[in-house]
Amino acid sequence: MKVLFSAIGSTDPISNCADGGMLHICRVYRPDKIYLYLSKEMCKYHDLDDRYCKAVRLLEEENGWNCEIETIRDETMENVQIFDAFINSFERIISSIRERDKPEKLYLNVSSGTPAMKCSLQIISMLWNNIQAIQVSTPQKSSNKYHEDKDTYDLAVQWECNEDRKEGFENRCSVSDAKYLLDRIRKENIHKYLAVYDYEAAKMMANTLSVQPSREFLDCLDIAIERNRLNLKFVNGKRSQCDVSDWFPIVQDREMKEFEYLLSMQTKLWKKQYMDFIRDVTPIFFSLSEKVLKKYCKLRFEDIGSRNKEGVYCISLEKLRSRKIKPQNRWGAHTNISSYVILKIMEQKCGEDRPLALMKNIRTVEREVRNLAAHEIVGVTKEWIKNRTKFEPEQIMDMLFQLGKYAGLDISAEDRKIYDRMNARLGELL
Repeated sequence: MKVLFSAIGSTDPISNCADGGMLHICRVYRPDKIYLYLSKEMCKYHDLDDRYCKAVRLLEEENGWNCEIETIRDETMENVQIFDAFINSFERIISSIRERDKPEKLYLNVSSGTPAMKCSLQIISMLWNNIQAIQVSTPQKSSNKYHEDKDTYDLAVQWECNEDRKEGFENRCSVSDAKYLLDRIRKENIHKYLAVYDYEAAKMMANTLSVQPSREFLDCLDIAIERNRLNLKFVNGKRSQCDVSDWFPIVQDREMKEFEYLLSMQTKLWKKQYMDFIRDVTPIFFSLSEKVLKKYCKLRFEDIGSRNKEGVYCISLEKLRSRKIKPQNRWGAHTNISSYVILKIMEQKCGEDRPLALMKNIRTVEREVRNLAAHEIVGVTKEWIKNRTKFEPEQIMDMLFQLGKYAGLDISAEDRKIYDRMNARLGELL
């Protein structure tokens, strides 16, 4: 079953000695059923002489074709220039048509009616499946410069003068391919996802594009996704295939892991994912503290402890005493070496005030909010973090990057903007 939905406009049914949009689509596609949408103004002309249905009946008789006609009267519709007035109304009508008639093909006339009507139908055809929007060009391939007086319209005269009745008439119908417009809208959404570092959503949207983006864009987007997931094995295997060397200023194994971890934390901060952000403090604090301990106190983990059966370093009281380090009262042979343990050792052995003060501040964050957020059901907000630690989340991030520098990571201010540089490149490739 073929169904046509058509709003009725000022050039319907016949104008300028040629079919109007609705009648021409009927001539070419011969639908089995036609829905004619009439605004308040068009209802007046329909009631005056039934010109729209009669024109279809004349076409049926001449071409040996039959269809069912149903008029949809919307006499409350006076503001026909307002887009919002139609989009929801047309969606409800077309949904009802699909449910009731279950057409194999559903055509929408996007050449009749007001600009708001045509635009609404065009958008519906873009967003819904199995709908074809049909455009009808004017015979002169430009806008109609003359409109018949609708109040004194003579259908019989119009029919006799209709040039489209001649054999070999020009088919002025074309399927309106809106995929490029829809792709443009989707690309705008991809840019928005990139701006908020939601690379997986950007990938999902990219997969819906009618015209797929370049292989380079998709490969680089995959790198961004896996980078944010800290899947560095994938990243290292892929980045050599793409021109992205400027995205990765640090590529040494452990240093790269620490730097990428910090960048990932930073995106969580930018996205206001404070719970995840604060939970991430302990792993990076511990990793960087180990390196600071080695750099400023000349102590490695094997100098102050031994591995247990799980491979985790635990304190050796004997080794501590041999290094003239006084253990805390609660420390024992099964005490894991943690960032807290490292801090207490550094308080005794570190001669540099700045890294020590920095570690004390980060330890305050870990003690006051991270451990609580990791083990209890709490709502983590920017204000909650500030109230408990006296530090803004942005200050905590700055402290971690600064600790990275003390630990030997060569991080510049520009390096911290790498995700934005990555996004700019993705935007260009899109």
